[in-house]
Amino acid sequence: MRFFFVQLKMLMANHYTENDLLLYLYKEMSEEDSKNLELALITDEKLQASLTNLKAGITALESLEEEPSQTTIELILEYSQKTSQKKLEEV
Repeated sequence: MRFFFVQLKMLMANHYTENDLLLYLYKEMSEEDSKNLELALITDEKLQASLTNLKAGITALESLEEEPSQTTIELILEYSQKTSQKKLEEV
């Protein structure tokens, strides 16, 4: 048990960045580093809050539409038609 608290105390000295948290969320962190981060999350409320915020941001990004709106498509097609007509007139 003493080993656990010594290890926990050492982990609290680590300063995790948002990049570390993203690596953890996307499961790109080593197993050992993930376990250490999880131990740090037990006692570090700021780290917990940062993780929660990043999770919310990821969820929000994943819910965004991946296709352009119909208006955007129409504007692009209209622009394309105008520029192709100008090129034909130049020839």
